Amino acid sequence: MKMKKNMVIFSIAAMAVLLVFVSLSGCGARRESAYLKPDTIKVVDKENVNELIKKADAYYEKRAEAISMREAIENYKQVVKLDPSNKDVLQKLGIACYWYAAGHLTDKDAQCKYYNNGAQYGEMAMALNPAFKARVAAGEKDYECLDSLGKEDIASVYWVFANLGRWSSLKGFTTILKNKNKLKAIADWVARTDENYYHGAGHRVLGTYYAKAPSFAGGDLNKSKTHFERSLEISDDYIGTKVLMAEFYAFKKQDKELFIKLLTDAVNKDVSSIPDLEFEQSVDQKKAKELLANADDMFE
Repeated sequence: MKMKKNMVIFSIAAMAVLLVFVSLSGCGARRESAYLKPDTIKVVDKENVNELIKKADAYYEKRAEAISMREAIENYKQVVKLDPSNKDVLQKLGIACYWYAAGHLTDKDAQCKYYNNGAQYGEMAMALNPAFKARVAAGEKDYECLDSLGKEDIASVYWVFANLGRWSSLKGFTTILKNKNKLKAIADWVARTDENYYHGAGHRVLGTYYAKAPSFAGGDLNKSKTHFERSLEISDDYIGTKVLMAEFYAFKKQDKELFIKLLTDAVNKDVSSIPDLEFEQSVDQKKAKELLANADDMFE
């Protein structure tokens, strides 16, 4: 029997079991957010901090090597210990943790650790906005306070989404459902605040959201297609958009021709077409090759 049939049978059964489980327990994997960590003011040795940032940046330039990426993360972490309010470095940590997990790790637990850490660094950066932090401290849901943030916070917010989304997927269906409102709100905010950020990231993640979500949770393939196409209009060179559109939209639509076209384009794309993203592009290109190799098993 083809993989697709097995997946459909399993999905129906699994969905029924999981929905009962969710309705009875309401539980899922838990994580500690970093919004309400106590404010920490330290005497900052600016010279030492600047040297650590230069060292970390130099390691990050060589992030295609796992050991260099780890060293970059460790040095950025030292900066945060000395200067907890350094938003730029907190944002860099959110990005570095995400790509270290996505590009260098295969162990699920290790990936979960770095995705969770990456989300927390982004949350710490968001909490540097006094109005946002005050509203969360007063009891509002974090994703309902995004209007307190500005365009300068977009890197903090987006990489919370990216890390939390991957962490939730690894933890399982109940965790995805638990975080779906937050993920949707963040995606909407990013697309609304700057649709060009990170090569159409807001539309890319909305396209993924609408394709992945079941219909009862807001899934909509027409909306998915619209957002993916807008993301590609913004940046046709970003390989990840094609990979996600193939993996989630084209597969769910059962459009094998589109699936193969998108992934073939991704595989043939020059990873240096976007300056300074060769490593990230190569990670997504590797995923494209894996999906393309399994195309016959994924479609009837």
